Amino acid sequence: MTTARRVTKNQIEDDASSSKNMKTDDVGSWSYLNHDVLLLVMMQLGVIDFVAFSGVGKSWRSVAFTNRKTFMVSKPPMLMDISPRCNNKDRKCRLEDSEGRVYKTTLTHSAGMYYVGLTCGYLILFRMKTNKDFWLVNPITRHELNFPHAPWMPDYLSNISCVLVFSPSISKLVYVVLAQNQIWFSIEDEGAWNHLSTFDFKFCRDLHVFKGKIYTVDTNNFNLCEFRLNPEPNVTLLETKILMDVPDIIYCPQLVSCSEKLYVMESYMYGCFFNVYKLDFGEIEWMHFEDTGEELGFFFSCVGHGAAVKLEFWAEPVGVGKLFY
Repeated sequence: MTTARRVTKNQIEDDASSSKNMKTDDVGSWSYLNHDVLLLVMMQLGVIDFVAFSGVGKSWRSVAFTNRKTFMVSKPPMLMDISPRCNNKDRKCRLEDSEGRVYKTTLTHSAGMYYVGLTCGYLILFRMKTNKDFWLVNPITRHELNFPHAPWMPDYLSNISCVLVFSPSISKLVYVVLAQNQIWFSIEDEGAWNHLSTFDFKFCRDLHVFKGKIYTVDTNNFNLCEFRLNPEPNVTLLETKILMDVPDIIYCPQLVSCSEKLYVMESYMYGCFFNVYKLDFGEIEWMHFEDTGEELGFFFSCVGHGAAVKLEFWAEPVGVGKLFY
């Protein structure tokens, strides 16, 4: 026998109110989870999901901001593919992390621009035929930075290295470029360039930020040039002991760092991998990586963006000192 239950209008309104309160309370409970729980959840995310996580309320944003460096260090580098330059089509960017998660985006207003490099999560694009200015864009957050007309008037983009650094003394980003045998830098929102004219960077290649300083390496003898922005821009030459087998033809040595240590990857022309060396800052000498007893995964890129990663951060072992292209 089936029985029917009479429901009054007031009961319906009361039920709806209870449901609404329950949903609101659920959102509140998620927003104010214990920080240890939030950290545990956050460390399981991919880089792109981490950005979304950072935008969920003050509590989540606080956890993400406080532990950002720990999170980023724990993640292997992402694979990036950017479409070829086309004068009438915006370039497309594809990112894939170590677990196969893929993110695709279109770089609006990038038609005709040259891809120069990658720094601090920003793609570096250059408008060579017209304004000759630099456009930096983060493909995930879409944040943009613009730097003015290049004073060195480049007619080609080979042997140009770029890095973006934060200057605590002025609380601004500084864009640093090695081009035409000189180091140039432009401070965010100032619309001007400065350069160091007292040092010859003729044989220097690559720029790398390490412990608050910027380094470039001389391809003739692998000496390092240490560049500081504060309190006044200056360059210090570090004459290293040459304990390395330098090949006859070197293709753009790449400086990388991991766990407070600095390395250089050298290769033959056309990107064929040759060797890795670690700098002993105490003795100012390059040591063969094989002699250090360390285990790292090295990434090499034909466009000059290398990386070194601790193997313990990988889900599966990849081999000691393995190199990826």
